Amino acid sequence: MKRRGEVFRRAFLICMVLLITCNAVLVLAYTYFGKRTYVELERKSLNQTADSLQSLFSFPNDQELPKTSLQGYLDVISTSKEVSYVLVLPGIGESVYTNMDVLPTDEHLRTLFDRLSNGESVELDDFEISEKRSAICVGRPLYVNKTTYIGSFILIKEINQINHAFARLSRSLWLVSLLLLPLLILTSYFAVNQMLHPITEMTKVAKQLSKGNYDVRAKDDYPGELGLFARTLNNMSRALSTTIHQLENEKRQLGYILSSFSDGVAAINSQGELTHYNPALMKMFGTVDVHSTMDLVPDRSIWEAFEGVVDSQEPRMFHYNLPGDRVLWISVVPVLSDSEGCVGAVGLFKDATEIEKLERMRNEYVANISHELRTPLTSLRGLLEPLADGMVKDPEKQKQYYSIMLHEVERLSRLITDMLQLSRLQAGTEAMEMTMFDVNELLEEVSQSFQTEAKKRNIRIELETAETLSPVLSDRDRIEQVLVILIDNALRYAKSRICLRASENVHEVVIDVWDDGIGISKENLSRVFERFYKVDKSRKDGGTGLGLSIAKKIMDQLEEQIEVDSKEGEWTCFRFTLKKYVSNAIPLSSVPDIIVSPEDQKPNA
Repeated sequence: MKRRGEVFRRAFLICMVLLITCNAVLVLAYTYFGKRTYVELERKSLNQTADSLQSLFSFPNDQELPKTSLQGYLDVISTSKEVSYVLVLPGIGESVYTNMDVLPTDEHLRTLFDRLSNGESVELDDFEISEKRSAICVGRPLYVNKTTYIGSFILIKEINQINHAFARLSRSLWLVSLLLLPLLILTSYFAVNQMLHPITEMTKVAKQLSKGNYDVRAKDDYPGELGLFARTLNNMSRALSTTIHQLENEKRQLGYILSSFSDGVAAINSQGELTHYNPALMKMFGTVDVHSTMDLVPDRSIWEAFEGVVDSQEPRMFHYNLPGDRVLWISVVPVLSDSEGCVGAVGLFKDATEIEKLERMRNEYVANISHELRTPLTSLRGLLEPLADGMVKDPEKQKQYYSIMLHEVERLSRLITDMLQLSRLQAGTEAMEMTMFDVNELLEEVSQSFQTEAKKRNIRIELETAETLSPVLSDRDRIEQVLVILIDNALRYAKSRICLRASENVHEVVIDVWDDGIGISKENLSRVFERFYKVDKSRKDGGTGLGLSIAKKIMDQLEEQIEVDSKEGEWTCFRFTLKKYVSNAIPLSSVPDIIVSPEDQKPNA
């Protein structure tokens, strides 16, 4: 059997209590008021009988009263109506006739018959026959010519008889009530069930709403207040469904926004509980599983800063250092509500490692530029002042001064030229003329151009290439510039030998510039392509410090690779790649301002 709800049980119990109480009250009321009504009816019946007898035996003139007829009538009436009588006929000796087995006391009778002899009619509801017997009593006097008293009679019906008759009626009534009680209970059960069915259905709808099923609807065609309640519930369900869907969409959008942030984001409520965070923050701190604030960021000082912002309602910014020289900028602001004050705090975790690195590089760049410009200018000033003051008279000395000044001017010119070229490369405004050429031929030309300088330094430049290499497609002048930069750099640090190697794989030609110089330490390898970076800053014959940066930018512009490998104190090797030329291929490079010479579309024979 289906388990009923608490409302049904209570309603059914109340209904049963009311039915049983009403039934008992009705039976008891009927027993009480019905008995009195029954007594009243019996007295009325006795009065009517007594009046009929009085009329029947009231004779005109001086006609003698027929005693036997009167007694006979009384016997018949007493039998049919289950009453007793007492007939008193005064005469020479007073005669008393009755059908009662026990007469009332003489005192009671005498009082009644005295009243009757005086012409009164008698009605008593509590006539006492004996100590335990009471009755209804009705008496009438008898007259001749309506003036002469000739006797009187009393009709008596005992209360015990009335009680006995009424008890039978009451028992029948109680029996009928008990027999009808199961039917009433069953009828009440179905009536209560039918009445509460809409409420039960709406309760199910409310439970489904509480479980998140906002599409459920209640039947709303019930009459009266139940129908109004069902329609109101459905309207609330629709409004709640719309609101929840909007909140879910906003939450989903917020999740997407937070996930798309490259910076870390975290939010807490006024109790310090974590409410929002994004994958970027998890990645910053290497977090996998998050259940609390300390799981996300295992540093109590950060969350104390959040709690301080909640308490003070003032924003706060601070730096936080991570392992590996990483730096975070953390900005925490309070979340304020119009009615509740501060309800939480939101923090932005920005990885400022690159920013600070760039700032440091910018400062170094400005310092290096200042230094590189100031050095030749200081030298020029130191040479010009003696000449201007006429302190140098010897023509040979003057010629030497002019030679040094020319060298410094050329150095300053190279520095400015390199800076302008690097700036154009970084801006992507340098045009690249893509042509097909032979790598072996280019390597031979460049190595020959450095032979004289290499001999001065007692350094051998060797070529190790395959007899035949596939032609490549690139900007020949730019590749030559890169080779010049790499070989010039190698000449400054090589001890006795520089080797130019060329090899190829399936898609590209690989060129190495190797030297047996002082090498580069591991911590400096990642910085060799930075502007103004020099491995050995004590060398006076060092270049501008921009050559390798220019080489890197050229290769990036050509979408080629350049890298460096070294063993400190023994050797250094710069390696870069060139794409092979493919006949009839359509260049898909994103290099700006690419020019392909028509005459170079055919490979050499």
